[in-house]
Amino acid sequence: MKRRTRTTCLAFTLGTLALLARGQSLVPLSPAPTVEHAAGQQSSLPELTLEQAVDQAVANNSSLKTASLETVRAADDLAANRTRRFANTQVVGLGAQLVTKPSVTFPAGSLGVYSATGPIPATNQTVEIARKPAGTVNISVSQPLSTQYQLHLQLKALELGLAGSRQDQEKTRLEVVDQVRRAYYSVVEAQSALDSLQASLPYYQESHRLALENRGKETILESSLLNADAQLLKIQNAISDASDRVASATERLNDLMGRDIHTQFRVAAMGDADTGLDALEGMEARALQNRPDVKKAKLQVQQAGYDARAKKAEYIPDISLAFNYSTTANYESILPSNLGTVGLALRWEPWDWGRRHQEYEEKRAKEDQAKVGVGATERAVLLEVRNAYRQLESIRRQVTLSDASARAARQRLKEVQEQVKHEAVLTRDLYQAQSDLASADSQQQQALTAFWKARADLKKAIGEE
Repeated sequence: MKRRTRTTCLAFTLGTLALLARGQSLVPLSPAPTVEHAAGQQSSLPELTLEQAVDQAVANNSSLKTASLETVRAADDLAANRTRRFANTQVVGLGAQLVTKPSVTFPAGSLGVYSATGPIPATNQTVEIARKPAGTVNISVSQPLSTQYQLHLQLKALELGLAGSRQDQEKTRLEVVDQVRRAYYSVVEAQSALDSLQASLPYYQESHRLALENRGKETILESSLLNADAQLLKIQNAISDASDRVASATERLNDLMGRDIHTQFRVAAMGDADTGLDALEGMEARALQNRPDVKKAKLQVQQAGYDARAKKAEYIPDISLAFNYSTTANYESILPSNLGTVGLALRWEPWDWGRRHQEYEEKRAKEDQAKVGVGATERAVLLEVRNAYRQLESIRRQVTLSDASARAARQRLKEVQEQVKHEAVLTRDLYQAQSDLASADSQQQQALTAFWKARADLKKAIGEE
């Protein structure tokens, strides 16, 4: 019995130790995703180029579709107003119950006095119409004549309004293209930052491993190990935050492209910063020529001028060629049941107590405002072009600096790799050099992304894609 008890206790102890050992092997520090794993996931996704993103946004963007529908609405309004130059036809019908008893009195002799019969009628005759259902139909056709000039001016103003709507649509298109470019570059920038952090992870993992090893040898304090733990956790949290920024930037770009925000893709590699820029004066001239808001401001001046002339044309009397036809139903036969006329109709308001003059002056003031707006818009465009040009030049200098830093970090890594081969430095120093190079590459990529963003802003300021 004692032997069985000792055997059971020994088996229980060995099993417990085995479980503890297995638990230690199953609970290592979970590393963050490696660069190779993330690169493998990225390589399996379809590549989206900047040109493809712009094309899809132009075809599917909601803001651009709304601007396009506004242009269609203005075109329909113009087509509807063109019909005002043609004849206006109206048919008015009335079917009702008489609630009074209308009467017609024919005085004696109103139909004539004849020698054989005497006056007709001989005495006053009254004809009453009973309360019964009755109806009337009136048809009128009116062709404007004197108002054709005013209608012409109004249509010219609407045509200019349609041209202004097209310029608004073009402005929205340029803004959407600029937003897509910036969103695309934001994805590139966020992905570059994530790659840099993932490349730095092995350095912190190695530092943590060395801290554990040295703490076991009691060559460092407990605080040093805790600091290594905190640094490793910090880089892992930074990787998670960077992944969230990549996801947000990707969803933003998908939304601008008008497609499902869950669509996964990878972005193409960024090109180098171009060194050739036109002269600032040439850019300013192209901006004043290309910018939709400048074109619209000039169109608004012309539109206001036509509106003022159309208002002044209201002094002209309204003369129309008119045809009217009326018929009645279920009235007494003694009343005329059909009546038709054709001729000229005149409508004129000779005294309006200065109303039309004040309305004309209001239109002239609006035209003056539009002229002032042209100058203000041109100055704003020139300021935007010059600021965008200076911003691009500043970022170009930052790109040059980041290129130099990346070359220095790359050279440092080569030197450390040679030293590792001769066991002159620790492996941690190699990881540190790799981390420094990844950080320098990330800064170089971010500077390059900022350059292309500034380049897109300059194109937008000039009015080009």
